[in-house]
Parts: sequence; C-alpha cells; structure tokens
Amino acid sequence: MNINVDSLNNGFSRQVEFETCITLPESDSYDEQVLVSCNGTITNSHGKYTFDGQVAAKVVFYCSSCLEKFEEELSFPMIEVFSKETLEDDEMWAFSGKNNISLEEPIKTNILLNLPMKAICSKNCKGLCHICGHNLNLSDCGCERDYIDPRFEKFLHLFNNKEV
Repeated sequence: MNINVDSLNNGFSRQVEFETCITLPESDSYDEQVLVSCNGTITNSHGKYTFDGQVAAKVVFYCSSCLEKFEEELSFPMIEVFSKETLEDDEMWAFSGKNNISLEEPIKTNILLNLPMKAICSKNCKGLCHICGHNLNLSDCGCERDYIDPRFEKFLHLFNNKEV
C-alpha cells in the first residue's frame, strides 16, 4: 500500500485503486485478518497530499449474542492528509519514505473507528440460553428460563403496586 507520489506536482492528482489484506489489533469481537479494497485520488496541494476515497472492508465478527462467526462488509469514505514535513498536527500523517505514502495505518484507524459497538449476526438473533449455554438460534434447549433471582424478585412488584 505504499504509493510513490514524486510525479505529483502542485495541483495534480492521481487515481489509486488496490485490494489487500491487513491485520488489525487483536480482539475478541472480530477476526484480525481483514480484506480491504480501496479506491480514490491523491492530490498534491502546496506540499499537502490529500487522499480522498472510498474504503470497503470485509470483517469477520463474532456475534455478541450467540458467539457465532459472521461476515459483514463495512464501507465508508476516507479523507486523509499527508505531509513530508514532520508537523505536530494530529490531523496529518507523515510520509513513510522519501516520496512514499503508506495508507495502511490510516485505513486501520478508520476501520477501527467504523466498527460497530456491538456486532450482532442478525436482527432476530436469540442468543445463548443463560442456563445451559445452548445456541437458541439452532433449536430450543428445553430449559426453564422463567427463573427469577430471589435477590431481584422485589423489583417485579415495584411497578405493579397501585398505591400512590
């Protein structure tokens, strides 16, 4: 994902398109290997190189409810600015070499920012039985799940009380 930009003079732009596999930081909610496809343009404007494009990533998640693997595609716009000079600006990325821009770290950062807070495999996911741990999407386990913890039993009558 290194892109050589030495041919870009001020005001010129270049089309960029690639597909690659990157590794995200380790997590229990997704698989670390992500297939990414990216297309966009890099424009040089007075020494500031701006990447403006669209990123699509196929991420394998583990459902937060039933713990099954499922694949979901994330698609989002990405605009990042690169500079040859080292600036103390958090909004700009530094060049990876003399005339090379690396899009790997900005793409990783943007993917992590676009991940769902809670990955659910489907809207109708029933999750796991809290008694035996059986996946309720596959079949019913037969456990009696109407059990109420005695410590919380008093709360059931809290809103049923008609006294005002």
